[in-house]
Amino acid sequence: MENVKIKNGLILGVALVIISLVLYLIDPRVYLTWEIWIGFAAVIYIMYKTAVAVREQEDGVLSFGSAFVAVFVPMAIGLLISSLFSYVLQNYIAPELGDITKEIAIETIEKISGMLGGDLEDEMMEEIENQDYSLTMGKVFLGWMFSVVIGCVPALIVAALTKKSGDFA
Repeated sequence: MENVKIKNGLILGVALVIISLVLYLIDPRVYLTWEIWIGFAAVIYIMYKTAVAVREQEDGVLSFGSAFVAVFVPMAIGLLISSLFSYVLQNYIAPELGDITKEIAIETIEKISGMLGGDLEDEMMEEIENQDYSLTMGKVFLGWMFSVVIGCVPALIVAALTKKSGDFA
């Protein structure tokens, strides 16, 4: 495949799916709590690898804008594949993940209950109990969009670190 950005986006997507699946198989709670952090490391690595590859294709010169595009495209593709896999996982393979997510939210509120007032804690617990934790395509799309927007921060940093001007004076 000629386009390194798309190729690396597909590689990232597959890597994120494998990470998610392995973490789920270890323990669904591990998947729900650690997947984002381990996946973040994979995203950063692919961003950097792609920017360096594009810079090499451009004879060692890469503007900030081109570097940003080089890191943004694989991130968006990889996160889309990962989001679609999450939909399949949570709706067809492991629908109990919604209930486990609710349990984790309740446990979190119980852990910080001393910092909350009694009324606030009760309101938060009621909100958690009433919330729908199923994963719809709409939630997947919104989650993907949110992830892409948040992913722009490390993308900007990686772009700044990998850009290189042609002026060697």
